[in-house]
Amino acid sequence: MKKRKEQRELSSVITRRLFLIGAGQILLGAGLVGRLYQLQIAQAENYQLLSDRNQFDKRRVLAPRGRLFDSQGRLLAGNSEVFELNMLPARVANLDTWLENVQKLIDLSPDDIKRIKDDIADQPDFLEVTVKSGLTQRELARVAILSPVLEGALFHKSFRRIYPQGWMTAHVTGYVSPANQKDVSRDPQLRYLPGLRIGRSGIEHTLEPALAGQLGVERIEVNAQGKPVRVLEDKPAEAGVDVNLSIDIELQAFATERLRRGKSDIVPLHNQEVQMALLKNDELRAHVTTGDTLVLRDERGRLVPPESGAVTVIDIQTGEIKAMVSAPSYDPNLFSGRLSLRDWKRLNEHPRTPLLNRAISGLYAPGSTFKMVVAAAALEAGVISSSSKIKCEGSFDFGQRSFHCWNEKGHGFVDMISSLERSCDIYYYQIALKTGINRINNMARRLGLGEVTDIGLPSERAGIIPDRDWKQQNRGVPWTPGETVVAGIGQGFVLTTPIQLAVMTARIANGKKAVIPTMQSQNGTIPEFADLEIGDDILGMMKQGMREVMNGSFGTARKYDLAKFGGIAGKTGTVQVKRISKEQREQGITDNIDRPWKERDHALFVAYAPVKNPRYAISVIVEHGGSGSSMAAPIAQDIFEYIFTSEQRQKI
Repeated sequence: MKKRKEQRELSSVITRRLFLIGAGQILLGAGLVGRLYQLQIAQAENYQLLSDRNQFDKRRVLAPRGRLFDSQGRLLAGNSEVFELNMLPARVANLDTWLENVQKLIDLSPDDIKRIKDDIADQPDFLEVTVKSGLTQRELARVAILSPVLEGALFHKSFRRIYPQGWMTAHVTGYVSPANQKDVSRDPQLRYLPGLRIGRSGIEHTLEPALAGQLGVERIEVNAQGKPVRVLEDKPAEAGVDVNLSIDIELQAFATERLRRGKSDIVPLHNQEVQMALLKNDELRAHVTTGDTLVLRDERGRLVPPESGAVTVIDIQTGEIKAMVSAPSYDPNLFSGRLSLRDWKRLNEHPRTPLLNRAISGLYAPGSTFKMVVAAAALEAGVISSSSKIKCEGSFDFGQRSFHCWNEKGHGFVDMISSLERSCDIYYYQIALKTGINRINNMARRLGLGEVTDIGLPSERAGIIPDRDWKQQNRGVPWTPGETVVAGIGQGFVLTTPIQLAVMTARIANGKKAVIPTMQSQNGTIPEFADLEIGDDILGMMKQGMREVMNGSFGTARKYDLAKFGGIAGKTGTVQVKRISKEQREQGITDNIDRPWKERDHALFVAYAPVKNPRYAISVIVEHGGSGSSMAAPIAQDIFEYIFTSEQRQKI
C-alpha cells in the first residue's frame, strides 16, 4: 500500500516536471519564432541597411581642378595624377609598429612621421590620414605587394596641382594647399577629403568655386577585414572649369628677367667668388636658399641679389593685363603638398618679402609720374593754360619752408609741356597750391588712382589719394597748404600701386574711355568702358608732354625712345625714401649706389606706345633702384621692343 502511494507521488512529480519542461520548450520556441519574425520580417529593411553598411564604404571622389592657361593656350596651372598611401587609424592596432613597417617600404622623414601623428591626434580615428602623396613607381609596387598584411592601408589616385612656370607666374596664379582647421570648421565634410586642395591666393583663390569642380561619390565593396573588393561609381566627379588668362607667358618671362637684371651684369652661381660671398652675405644667401639662382654684379663691382619691384603691361583697348611681374617671387609648387616648416620660415624671413604681390599690394609714392594728374587738374580748373609759364630758380619758398627742385640750378621759365619734359618740381609746387588738393584728388580718381582695380586678385590695396576730408578722418587734424605743395610732386601722403599707375597711363593713352584692367582673356573683343570725361585738349597736352620726355632735347628719358616702332610717350619718377644724413654727406656718400639698399630712392617709369596709335601701357617700379631715367626707363624700352619685335616676327 505504502509502495503504491510512493509510486503515485513519483509519477506526479515526473508529470509536473515534464509539463514544466514542455512549457519552457514551447515558450522558448515561441520566443525564437517571434525573434525570427522581428529580424527577418519586421526589421528586415533596417538590417539590410546595416548589412550594406558593413559591406560597402561610401567615398567622395575629388574632381580634377580646372586648369589655367595664358592668352595663347600655354599651361600656367594644371594637374598631375598621383597615387597616395592613406591610413585608417581605427584599423591600426599599433601605430608605431605600422609606421616602422611602412618606412621599410617607402621614404618617410621625421617631419612626415610627426605630421601623420599630429593629423591622427587632431581628428577621429575613422577618418583617413594621408601617409604619403606622390608615390614613385617603386614605392607603389612595394606597398601594393605587402598591403594585405598592412591593416588600415588604403590607396587612392589623386591629383597634384602643378605650376610649370613656377615662380614666374606665382603672384598671378597663386597657389593651392590642403584644407586646414578653419576650412573644416566651415565645411565638416572636408574632413573626409585628405587629398583636397583649396585656392589660397591669386586666381586660384578668386576663382575657387569654378576651378574646384563638383565632387563625385563612389561605393566601395569591402570584405570582412575592410579591404576593398570592387568599386561601384554612384556619381562621377565633374572637372573644374578651364580658364584662359590675359597673360602672355613669353612676355611675362622676358619682363621678369629684365626687371630682375636691372642694369647689372649676371654672374654664374657656380662662380667661386659667388660661393665665397654666400658664406658672408646674409641677404645674398637668403635669395639663393629660396631657389633664386640669379646673382648680379653692380656698377661698383659688388655681388648683389637681383632687383626687386614690379612691371605691369596693359592692352590699352581691351584692358587685358599682358604681363604682371612682382619680384622677388616664390615657387607655388611648394604649397601643393605639405609645405615644410623650413621652407615656410625661409619665405617669411626673406628680407624682400617674396610672398607680397607688389603689383597690386605694394604701396609707393608715385613721385613725378603723378605730375600729369596735377597738370590735368590745373588745366581743367583754369588755373593755368598751355602757355602759362613759371620761373624755376631751383627752390620755392612757402611759409617758413623752402621746397627744392631736383635741379638745384633751376630750369628757368617753363610751361606745362616743358615742365613735364624736364620734370620741374617748382612748376608743380605752385600749380598744386593754386588748384587745391580736392581737385587733384578728383582728377586722380578719374584716372584710376586711389581705387581698387578689382582685377580678380585678392589682397589688392587702394593706396591713398588724400583730400581735406581724408586728413581730418585719418589724422584728426586739418589739411595744410604745405601738404598740397608736397602732393604736387606725388609725395607726402600720396601712395599708389604699380597697377594703378599702369591704368592711369592706359586711360591717358586711350583718351576716350576709362580703361578697366582684367586678368581674363577677352578673345579679341573690346569691352564697353565708361567715358573718361576729361577734355581732349587736356589729354592732348598730357600726351605731348609725355612725348617730349622721350623725344625732347631736355627730356629726362630721351635716350630710351623707340622711333622704329612709332616712339614712346612716358614719364620718369624718382622717389626719395630717406634723406641723406649729414654724416653720410661728410663721408662723401651721396650717390644712391653707395648707400644701404633700403635707403636708396625708388625708380619709376610709366609709358605707352606707339605714340600715334597707342596699344600698350606700362608701369615699372624698381625698389631702391635709384633714378627713374637711368634704371626704370631702359627696362620699359626693352620690354616694348620685345613686344613689337615679337609681333613683327609673328606676321612673317
